[in-house]
Amino acid sequence: MNNINEIQRFSFDHTNVRGERVLLTDAYQNIISRKSYPESLEKLLGEFTAAIALLRDIIKIDGVLSIQCKGNGPLQTLMTECDEKQNLRGIAQWDQEQEFPATVSLKELLEGGYLVITITPRNGQRYQGIVEIVGDSLAECLEQYFMQSEQLPSRVWLASNGVQAGGLFLQRLPAEQAQEGDEDAWERFVHLASTVKDEELFDLDTATLLHRLYHEEELRLYDAKTMQFGCSCTRQRTLDAIISMGAEEVREILSEQGAINVECQFCAESYSFLKEDLDDYLGDQAHTH
Repeated sequence: MNNINEIQRFSFDHTNVRGERVLLTDAYQNIISRKSYPESLEKLLGEFTAAIALLRDIIKIDGVLSIQCKGNGPLQTLMTECDEKQNLRGIAQWDQEQEFPATVSLKELLEGGYLVITITPRNGQRYQGIVEIVGDSLAECLEQYFMQSEQLPSRVWLASNGVQAGGLFLQRLPAEQAQEGDEDAWERFVHLASTVKDEELFDLDTATLLHRLYHEEELRLYDAKTMQFGCSCTRQRTLDAIISMGAEEVREILSEQGAINVECQFCAESYSFLKEDLDDYLGDQAHTH
C-alpha cells in the first residue's frame, strides 16, 4: 500500500474536459482514528473526505470549504472540510443506541436529509449551497450540485475501504473552451472512467491509473498537491468560543466545576481554562464566590 496523500489535476488536449484524481491514506486514517466508528461509517467518512478534497481544488478560495449532511436517520450529522493549505478534517455523529447498518445507502442513512456545501472565505461573505439527497450515493449528490451551481456536466467516482479513500472527477467546461471540436469526447471519457475499479483507485498512482484508462488520448497531467490531516482548533479560538457564551454562563460553569474543559471533536485536543485564565475577560466579578 502506498502512503499517498495527494490530489492531481489533468486535462485532455483539444477538448473542453478536465479532471482530478485524489488518493488519501494517513490523512484519512488520522480522521477516522479520532473515534471508534462503525465500519460502514468509516467508509462513508472516507468518501466525504475524498469529495471535499476534490471540491476544494475546483472551488478556489482563500478560506475553508466544507460538506455537511444532516438527517433524521441513524446518521445525525457528518462533516468534512478543507482549507487553502490542503488541511483536511472530518467528523461524524450517529445514534449510538442503535446498531449502525453494515451496508446502507446515503439516502437511507439520512432519511429525507440534505447536504450543505459551505464556502467560508477568509475575507468576505460565507456562501452556502443546499443539495437534496438524490440517488443513493454522495457522488450523485455532488454531480447534482455542479449541475445546479455551475451548470456544468460533471461525473464523480468515490471509494473508501477504511484504509484509503480515493476519488476521480471529470467535468465538461463550456464549449468555447475547447481548442478543437471533439463532439464525442465527453461521452467517451465518462464511459472509460466508469470502468475504473475501487482497487485501481486505491493501488495505482495517478499517472498509471490515467494511462490505463486513457492511453489512446492526449492527456496533460499537472503537478500533484500534497494533502494532510490538520485541525484549525487553537487555544485562542477555543477561548473565543467560551467568551461568546456570555460572562454569566461562564461564571456559572466555573463556580460549579472550577474549570472549563473543552475537547475538540475533530482532533481530540483538550483545552482547560481556570478562573485566572478568564479574569481579563470577565473582570473582577470572576473572583466572586
